[in-house]
Amino acid sequence: MKTHLIALMLTVMTPVLLPVVSIGAVIHVEEPQPLELTLGAPVGVDVNQDGSSDITVMYYGMPICIGSPEGGSYLCSLGVTLAFGSDLQLLGDPSSLDPVVLLPGQTVGPVPTQGAWLQTFTSPISLIYEFGTVSYARQGYPEYTGGLDRLAIGFRLAEEQSFRYGYMDVSLATWMPRVEGIVIADQLDVGLTVVQVPEPSIVALTVLGGVVLRFAPRRPEG
Repeated sequence: MKTHLIALMLTVMTPVLLPVVSIGAVIHVEEPQPLELTLGAPVGVDVNQDGSSDITVMYYGMPICIGSPEGGSYLCSLGVTLAFGSDLQLLGDPSSLDPVVLLPGQTVGPVPTQGAWLQTFTSPISLIYEFGTVSYARQGYPEYTGGLDRLAIGFRLAEEQSFRYGYMDVSLATWMPRVEGIVIADQLDVGLTVVQVPEPSIVALTVLGGVVLRFAPRRPEG
C-alpha cells in the first residue's frame, strides 16, 4: 500500500516539478569559477553542435567601477553580456533592437505573435546592473525586462534554408544574472512553447523518485 502511495504522489508531482517541453532539448551554460572574480570571462555555446559558437555569454562577476578624478563619486556595474553569431536571429523590437521578453506559455515559432526576427544584425544584450553615487546611474536591469525575476529571450538559428527555434531562460533574481538554460527545438521549422527550465536539484529529485519506485519492494498480491 505504501509503495502505491509513493507512486501516486510522484505521478501527481512530476508534471509540477519538471515541466516537459515536447520538442525541445535543454543546453546548460557553464559559469566560470570563482564567479565573483571574473571580468568579462567568455563562455561559448554551440547550440546546434556544428562546431561553432552561436551564443557567447560574458560574465562580469567582479564590479567594474569608475570614479571621478576628484574622488567622492563612482559608478559600478556588474552582470552578463550575451553576444550572438551571424546565423542566430533574435526575436526583438525593430525600432529599439531590444529583445522581446517572453513569458511561460508563449510560443517561439515561424510567425511571432509580437516583435519580429531581427535579420540584419543582432546587437549584444547587456544585462548589467549599475550602482554608485553618480546621479545619472541607471539602477537595475534594462527597461524591457519589466522588473521580472525570470524571462525568456526567443531566437531562431538559420540552418541552410530552414530555421531551428529556441529561447534563453534567464534569471534576474540573484546578484548576478544566470542563464538557467538554452532550449532548442529538436525539429526544423517547428515552434516550441516557453517553460521555465527546472533547477538541477528538482531534476535530481525527480530521478531519485524514479529510482525509489524501481527498487521498492513489492508485496505479493492476493
